[in-house]
Amino acid sequence: MLKENNDMWSPLYKIIISLYLASLLSGCSGVISSTTPIRYYLIDPVEYPTISFKTASPLRIEIISLHIPQYLERFHIATRSSESQIGFSENHQWGENLRKNLLRTISRNLSALLSTLDIGTPLNRSASLPDYRVQVHIEQFELESNKKVNLVARWQLSEGTQSKPLGVFSANLQGQEIIKERDYEQMVSVMRELYGELCQRIAKTIISQEK
Repeated sequence: MLKENNDMWSPLYKIIISLYLASLLSGCSGVISSTTPIRYYLIDPVEYPTISFKTASPLRIEIISLHIPQYLERFHIATRSSESQIGFSENHQWGENLRKNLLRTISRNLSALLSTLDIGTPLNRSASLPDYRVQVHIEQFELESNKKVNLVARWQLSEGTQSKPLGVFSANLQGQEIIKERDYEQMVSVMRELYGELCQRIAKTIISQEK
């Protein structure tokens, strides 16, 4: 009797296993074929071939802090689909934390603009007593629903030795290029240019104190 039951269930068991394996293989092949590689981006320093603000002696600058909105702290690149709706890309991401990337880049940009190597940041402190201290607050920095990149920022400049406030400044910058659909390389390139312009404006406010 036991043998008869085994003979009866054996074909059915084989059919079930075959269907399961076929389904598993089909699912795996679908995942493999639909997988898109993740691309990583950085906002690199800008070259200023004809712009350099020189002083009698090299200035010492300290970037005290650089703040960005919490939604930009994610590695997934943010874009706006409407005034109040933000989307994040799964396959296009920042190569490192965006705030740290921007700190390193502002240091190198200001170094080139002000012709000085003495730029301290929270990532790379300087032992020198600074001539000026800068706090940067980035309020918005992403692709808008109009397909243009927007950078809204303000910064506070202080005198270095006594931390005396010298002024609060702001900038609302927008790229001129219309970003093509899902062209993240073009978008990041425009972001680099806008951030370079912001650094140039910060450098000008510092130089204005030297006159």
